[in-house]
Amino acid sequence: MTERPIIGTPTPSSDPTPPSTPAPTSTPAFTVAAGGRLLRHDEVTRRRALLVARLVIGVYLLELLLNMTRPHVLPDEPSLTIFWRFPGMPEEGVLDSFGSLFAIPRTAFWGVLAGIVVGIALQAVIVRMPSNDRRATVLTWAALAALLGSFALFSLFILAKSHLLVLACVPTSAFALWLIHRAQRFGWLPLPMLLTAFGWGALIQWGVGRAFTNLAYGTINGYMYEGTDLTGSTTDGSGNQVDFTFTFDLGYRTIDVTLLHLSTVNQLAAAVGVVLLILMFRHRVTDVVTGLVLGAAAGLGYNFTESVIAIELWSILSSLNGATGGFEYWIRQSASLFGSQVVFGALVGAGIGLAAQTRRRAQRVGLVTAGLVAAIGGAVANEVVSAWLSGLVRDHVGIGGTLDTLVSSPAIWLAPQVPFLTVCLLLLRSGIRARVAAARTAVTAEAAEAGVGGAITEREVPFLMDPALRFWALVSTWRRHGPAAARALRRFQRAQLEVAGWRWQQERAAAEAKALGAREQPQAQEEREMQDAQETQETQEVQQAQEAWEEGEALRARAMRLRTDVGRLVGS
Repeated sequence: MTERPIIGTPTPSSDPTPPSTPAPTSTPAFTVAAGGRLLRHDEVTRRRALLVARLVIGVYLLELLLNMTRPHVLPDEPSLTIFWRFPGMPEEGVLDSFGSLFAIPRTAFWGVLAGIVVGIALQAVIVRMPSNDRRATVLTWAALAALLGSFALFSLFILAKSHLLVLACVPTSAFALWLIHRAQRFGWLPLPMLLTAFGWGALIQWGVGRAFTNLAYGTINGYMYEGTDLTGSTTDGSGNQVDFTFTFDLGYRTIDVTLLHLSTVNQLAAAVGVVLLILMFRHRVTDVVTGLVLGAAAGLGYNFTESVIAIELWSILSSLNGATGGFEYWIRQSASLFGSQVVFGALVGAGIGLAAQTRRRAQRVGLVTAGLVAAIGGAVANEVVSAWLSGLVRDHVGIGGTLDTLVSSPAIWLAPQVPFLTVCLLLLRSGIRARVAAARTAVTAEAAEAGVGGAITEREVPFLMDPALRFWALVSTWRRHGPAAARALRRFQRAQLEVAGWRWQQERAAAEAKALGAREQPQAQEEREMQDAQETQETQEVQQAQEAWEEGEALRARAMRLRTDVGRLVGS
């Protein structure tokens, strides 16, 4: 038995064994065990994930404080505006009326506060545990679930009372999620990671937007109407006459500021979701495609919940304005399924994915900021410009007719989104081209290193790098040897590409570590901390490199088993 050499050198014919002192890697490695766990467990990842959650909770508590200290413009206003109700508003939990669609369920509000308390208590336990204790990992994810998962209560109250609408939106959303998954071409994200991104958007991101914006609306309303008597008098506190036109203008300004706040919170929540998923899940490649896919999946989840409440809302108002729930379903779940929140989430994720590829902090901040600004601006423009276009067209196209339903309304809704959708498609094409080039290099290097008996052979390289040849091989195998052999071949090809994706990641990590070491070498002595901290870091790096090496061997072993299965099915 001999040691496996460094990537890129010829491989001996004997079986490899783990190296005694593997080369360090600059990125947190993946947890590799017999069960194939998907979550990372290193201390750095845990600290970063908790930091992100603490920032979200800190902003929420700030929103609560601002709402409690706002100017009161109505008599008997409660301490928090979310507890105020219109006269005759239905009781809490009844979600079959207009008023209750916009009411904050008190159970959800107190549930969020309870989650914050539980999350803080769990963090107090975590800090007392050793850094390498696996129980700390479990408690970390539990703390994250308590701090952020409680916001899902706002979404669940809506979805639980509209289960038929939920079922109606599942097929189209599932199809869109499948297309997003297929858009990766190479270096596929684990399916649980993609489903978690969808769930984040549908439950937590939507709940965060609802919780934050309902508080912000009361706060903004208080400051906008400060000094204006809304109890029926036409004078302000100084005895001056109040023009109702001015009052209506204030109402529109309040809505405009609230819309900007909602768009900002939604995109920041999407960014938090993408960052947490990249931190928590083990995956092969982190680039612009990774961020774009995760952001699009989160946006699709948000669109799922938003569609349910929009369909319910317009069904209630159909007797007043003629709009129907069916029309909303057509617009949100068909005509613009890949627009709106999907596009804006993809922009946020693409900025994060690009930032992950650079080591300079200034560039990272600039890329993430650019993605957020584009997404926030697009979300606001989508609401404002589409409403303006609708006003221009309504005089020329009949409302509710065939032309309006199939052409005019979808075009008005999608027109402001076209520039942002174009940017997303260009980023996706550029990212896929970069992936294909990296895949060609990784596949060729793996075939040259492994030889005839490896996971990838020289004869298989052209098929792996050409989707058309891969498809032709599957069709030919199906025709000659049956569907079982074709499915086995497809699993084998995916396993080979997984091996190539792992190799690409390790080569990138090694290159980044080398570049980082070269920059730090002139100031190494000045920037060294205490000796024990250095030794701890080196120990963690060795452990991470060991786990990464084990993962590669596990992927290669799986590919070899699938090769055997294909040979058995084809031979029979």
